[in-house]
Amino acid sequence: MVSPDLLQELAARGVRLEVEGGRLIARAPDGAVTPELSAQIRAHKADLIAALQPSRGTLAPLPEALVRLIRAAVGNHLNFPAPLPGGLVSNLGEYVLATAAMYAAGVEPERQIQALWEARGAWAA
Repeated sequence: MVSPDLLQELAARGVRLEVEGGRLIARAPDGAVTPELSAQIRAHKADLIAALQPSRGTLAPLPEALVRLIRAAVGNHLNFPAPLPGGLVSNLGEYVLATAAMYAAGVEPERQIQALWEARGAWAA
């Protein structure tokens, strides 16, 4: 757990911490990060990264095949009607994007994964 005193000190000095590509990045005015403060940041690096990253709960990353499906929808390559087990959708791309958004929001993730696999099957057909 990150010390509240460390967070207050960083804020008071104008230090902004971000996580980019799993790395902790400090943006600060010149001279704001002293050697002692830098040592504290290094000592609490893992806790700082954990505190700064948004929690995604227990959602697993999507399989590459579904990532490709979503990218095709984003690129407007799925704008056609498609038959799915639940019925005909008028625009497969819009359906895929809506389903992916619900998955990302944590709304019935297992159901959304199944729907994306079904959409992938319609795309591959």
